[in-house]
Amino acid sequence: MTDRWIWDKPDPSRSGVAGDVAKLFKAESVKQPGVLEQDAPSRLATFLAREAIQNSWDAAEDLRSDLRKSHVRAGRKGLPEPPPFEVRFLFHEAQGRDKERLVFYLGLDELGNRLDSGVSRQEVGLGESDHLNQLRNTNTGLTYLVIEEQASSGMYGPWRSDDSKMYQALLTLGVTTGEQGKGGSFGYGKAGMIRGSAIKTLVAYTCFRERSNDPGVTRRLLGVTYWGRHKYRGSTYTGWARLGKPDYEGVRPLENEEADDLAKKLGLQVRSPNETAELGTTFLLVEPTMQPDDLLKAVERSWWPALEEHGLQFSVSICTPSGENLFPQPRQDAVLETFINAYEVALSGGGGASDKQVSRKGLGQLGLVSDVEGWSYADQSGDQEDREISHRSLIALMRTPRMVVEYLPHPPLHQGNPPYVRGVFVADPSINRLLRETEPKGHDAWDRIAEDATEEARKAARQVGKFIRREVQKYKKFLKPPPRPADQLALPVFDRWMKRLLTGGGAGTVTPPNDTRPVTIQPIFKLESTTDNLVRVTGRVRYGLSENFDGYEAIIEVAVRYRFLEDDRTGDLVEIRVTPPAGFELVEGFELVEGKYQGSVQRDKSVTFMFQTAEYPSDWSGRLFAEAEIVNHVDR
Repeated sequence: MTDRWIWDKPDPSRSGVAGDVAKLFKAESVKQPGVLEQDAPSRLATFLAREAIQNSWDAAEDLRSDLRKSHVRAGRKGLPEPPPFEVRFLFHEAQGRDKERLVFYLGLDELGNRLDSGVSRQEVGLGESDHLNQLRNTNTGLTYLVIEEQASSGMYGPWRSDDSKMYQALLTLGVTTGEQGKGGSFGYGKAGMIRGSAIKTLVAYTCFRERSNDPGVTRRLLGVTYWGRHKYRGSTYTGWARLGKPDYEGVRPLENEEADDLAKKLGLQVRSPNETAELGTTFLLVEPTMQPDDLLKAVERSWWPALEEHGLQFSVSICTPSGENLFPQPRQDAVLETFINAYEVALSGGGGASDKQVSRKGLGQLGLVSDVEGWSYADQSGDQEDREISHRSLIALMRTPRMVVEYLPHPPLHQGNPPYVRGVFVADPSINRLLRETEPKGHDAWDRIAEDATEEARKAARQVGKFIRREVQKYKKFLKPPPRPADQLALPVFDRWMKRLLTGGGAGTVTPPNDTRPVTIQPIFKLESTTDNLVRVTGRVRYGLSENFDGYEAIIEVAVRYRFLEDDRTGDLVEIRVTPPAGFELVEGFELVEGKYQGSVQRDKSVTFMFQTAEYPSDWSGRLFAEAEIVNHVDR
C-alpha cells in the first residue's frame, strides 16, 4: 500500500526550513497582568484562540469585501447585508471503529511507525507520550478537534502560485497579506494553531468561490505534519510531510469531489461553493492540547470586543465531546465586564459621572472607568485573597479586527498605586496598518521600537502610548480624594522619631529630625539612554555616621527609591535594582520598588549602595529618594 504521508527531503537547490514551525511560539509567554492572573487560560489555548479566529475573521472580511465589490459591479444600490460569521470548535473522542477509520485515513500508523523505528521524539518536537504510542490500545480513544468557519473566503488561489491562500497559510512563513485591516500575516498564525495538536498534525478542507485564475476548482483538502528535521531508514527529512495527491512535482491537495470524499471519510461536513454560509475552511487537529472550558476562557479574554459589538455578526461556539454547546459570555466575567463598560464609553460616551471618554483625531478613542468603592482601591481591602493580587491599572488595546492586542498595564514597568482604572483604546482606522506593522508575531503589543517597522509606524505606536499615559494620569488624579487639612496630616517619619525619643528607644540618644542629621547621605547618579525613547537611572548612594552621632557604630535602615513625577508631585514607584554592601540585608517585604536594607555602619567607614532603575519612557520625569534612619546603637 502506498504511504499516505509524503515526506520532504533536503534539497540544496531550494531554500530550506525545518518543519517544526510550532517552536516559533515555544518561548512565547502570554501576558496576564494584574487581576487577569486569576483564572487565566493556558498559553496553548490562548495561542489557538487568537491565531485560529484571527485568520478566520480575516478570511470573513475578505469575503465581505468581495461581496460588496460584486454588489457594486451589478449596479445594486446600498450595501449588501454581510453574511453571519461563525467559528465552531468541535471537540471529539473517537472509539472503536471510528478510531480505526481515522487512524487509517489520517495515516497515523505511519507516523507511529516512524517513531517506533527510533526517531527521537525530542528531535521532531513531540512530547514523551501521545496518541501515536497508543494507537493499538483498544481501551483508549482518539481525541481530535474540528474547527469550522462559516461564511469566509476560504483558501482560494491556484495551487503552486504565490496567490494560493492554502500554500501561504500551510506551507510558508511570514507572508504578509498587505491588506489594511487584517489581523496579521500568513505563516506565523499556523504556529499557534499547530501547537494545538499534540502530534503537530492538521488537515485543512477549504471551499471557495471559483476564480478566473483557477477555473474549475472550488474545494481543496491537504494534510500537513510539522515535525523537526530527522533521519529515518538512512535518509534525512526536513520534518514537513503532506497528505494529498502525489504528482511529478511532489504533493498537491485533493480537489473538488476527491476533497469532498476524504473530508466525508474523516467525518467532516461536506461544503458547497453555491452556499455563501458554506464557504470557508474546516481544520482537523489531532489530539488537542487544551480542554473546551480552557479554550472558552481564552476566547472570552481575547475576543470579547468582537463578540459584544452590535451588528458585527461575529459568533464563536465550542462543543464538548459529550455534545454540550458552550458559548462565550464575557459579561458574566466580573473583570471583563469592566472592560466592556470602558469599551462602550470609548465608542459612545460614558453613562456615569466618573466615566471618561477621550478622542484624539488620527489616533483613536479611549474610554476609562473606575470603581472607587471597590477594585480601584483594592489594595485597601480587608480581604486577604484580594490583597494578594497584583492589582494594576489596565488598558485594553485594539484595532480594526476587534481582538484585544494587549492588556497594557499602567505604569508599564511596575504595579503602581491606587486608584486603579480600566480602559479600552480603539485605534483609528487611519493608523491600523501602522500599528499592525509594529506588532510581534503574536500580535500582542504595539512595539514603539520594533526594528523591522518603519519610523512612521514606530512614531504612531509612541504617540498612542504617550496619549494613553497622559489621559490615565489625568483620570487617576481626578479620582483621588482631596487632600486632608494640614492639621489632620500624618507625619509618619516624624512620629516614629518622636516616639523613640520619648520612650527611650535604642541604647543611646536619638536625634530628632529637626536637628542636624546623624547620618550623612551622598547620592551620585546619572540618566542613561538605553534604546529608542527609553531611559534609566544608574548611580550610587554613600551613607555614613556624621559628627552629630554619639557613638562608634550603629544599625541603620536605608532606603533607595525612585518615583515618577506627575504634575510636579511624586507619583508611582519605579522598579529599582539595588546592590547593597556586605553586611546589609533586604528588609522583608520591600522587594523591587522599595529597596530598603538594614545593616551596621561604623564611624569614618561609609557604606555604598549601587542602584539601577528599570527602563521607562524618556518623556516621563522622576526623582531619586535616598533615606536613612538609625535603628539602634551598637555598644562596644
